[in-house]
Amino acid sequence: MNKKTYYKYLFIIGAIFNWIMGVSFIFTSIFDPAIFEEFGSSYPPTLFFLHSLLVLIITFGIGYFIVGMDISKNHGCVILGIVSKLLFFMMCVIYFLLGDLLVIIVILGSLDFIFACLFIEFLVNFKKLE
Repeated sequence: MNKKTYYKYLFIIGAIFNWIMGVSFIFTSIFDPAIFEEFGSSYPPTLFFLHSLLVLIITFGIGYFIVGMDISKNHGCVILGIVSKLLFFMMCVIYFLLGDLLVIIVILGSLDFIFACLFIEFLVNFKKLE
């Protein structure tokens, strides 16, 4: 597989990852409230903030899909994705260290860290592809 095809699939897989995570946590939080306890949290007074975050995650997935359709364009979406994924991972680690999150959330957050590193690699190497 050549690099252009690899990067195309990287962003499409990144989009699918965001969609699966966002949609699955929305539905799970609605239909299985016990999930909060499994992740070391209590059921929130409102799901608005969680669902708002998850909708943004889904929206970022749309951006990654758009990049995957033409990797020569929309590099601003890639930069925003890198920043958001690194910040999300950082927040996971901080709140784990504070004792507010279980390690499973940090493990899931580390997948975002890996995607951020791969997105950085794309930006560094993209000019070499042309």
